[in-house]
Amino acid sequence: MESTVEVTRGQWSVFARVLGDTGAPALLFLQGGPGSPAPRERFAWIEEALRRGYRVVLLDQRGTGRSTRVDAATPELINADTLTELRAPEIIKDAEAVREKLGIERWDVLGQSFGGFCLLHYLSVAPEHIGVAMFTGGLASISEGPDAVCEATFAKLRARHRAFNRSHPEAERTMREVCRHLEAAEECLPTGERLTPRRFRTVGIELGREGGFATLASLLESPFHPNGRLRTDFLANVGQRVSFAANPLYAAIHESIYGGTVPGATNWSAERVSRTIAGFAPDASPDDDEFYLTGEHIFPFQFDEDPALRPFKDAAHALAEKTDWGNQYAGVIDGASAHEAAGGKRVAAVYTDDIFVPRELSLATADALGVSVWETATYQHDGLRRHGTEVIGRLLEMAAQR
Repeated sequence: MESTVEVTRGQWSVFARVLGDTGAPALLFLQGGPGSPAPRERFAWIEEALRRGYRVVLLDQRGTGRSTRVDAATPELINADTLTELRAPEIIKDAEAVREKLGIERWDVLGQSFGGFCLLHYLSVAPEHIGVAMFTGGLASISEGPDAVCEATFAKLRARHRAFNRSHPEAERTMREVCRHLEAAEECLPTGERLTPRRFRTVGIELGREGGFATLASLLESPFHPNGRLRTDFLANVGQRVSFAANPLYAAIHESIYGGTVPGATNWSAERVSRTIAGFAPDASPDDDEFYLTGEHIFPFQFDEDPALRPFKDAAHALAEKTDWGNQYAGVIDGASAHEAAGGKRVAAVYTDDIFVPRELSLATADALGVSVWETATYQHDGLRRHGTEVIGRLLEMAAQR
């Protein structure tokens, strides 16, 4: 059975799909991102949740999906004030409005990646409405600011990159060769703009996904024509990977989700921190001893070079300069205590090699909030998507044993 629900809060319409039998215990899913809608595909974890008797609520977070969408076709919504409303506090208020409209008193909540960040805020403000809180790759630091987070993510990425270099040394050599070529020659993507070495290097986000080593090795297998130019199929493949046309909000609000944990502006944290770690700066040389692809980090140059991000440039810079962020996790320790006292349970899957949400920061949060942790080196950050039956099954079993 499938139904839908819509609520309106201010200028925002918020949409959710509901799968399963009316009256069954509800499971709210908070999607990762930021800036991504709930899944349309019936992933294995959804089928497993339905099999276990849940009614699954799939929320399109504001700005995405069938909720009020923000993209280049809505320039009136592309400003710092509006984009500030796309963080966890407003998303959880939307979720609460959906819960009330559905007549649900208490539901279990599953937060993947950024969805877990939202779930932490939920525990801060309304723990009484959460039964089991489940995190998958989504236990954010509740004490460290964006610079410390970036330092940790670059460290994880460097370790993954070195492992990739050991397993695919020819791909590493080709990666450097491509970057040298892009420094010297003009090669254009199918969308018309010149591809720069620094933008090409953002394909390194694949290192944090299952099968990412093989994906990058395949991409770098034969990028050049005999005449020394890059092949157009290679450029088309790269173009799809470095463009934010499908999800510009991910880039536009990415660093803002870390704002407020410590006072001050985020101030393009990834850019600043990259320059303190050998091999990661946007202008690093492919002839240096250490030279790496970059990962999920967002840099200001992308708002100049990616046509899909140019409409967001001014708003993104304004967000980076904003200093008055609220602390999204203020009260989360008390909230977790109240959740515990009310019989709530908190469980998490933490991925050992996660380059998006580093295990060390996740484990510190888990310790502070009394979250039971299943740590695994078998899966990457996309473990829920790729191995949903195992992941949600393990978390529900852990919750049942608490």
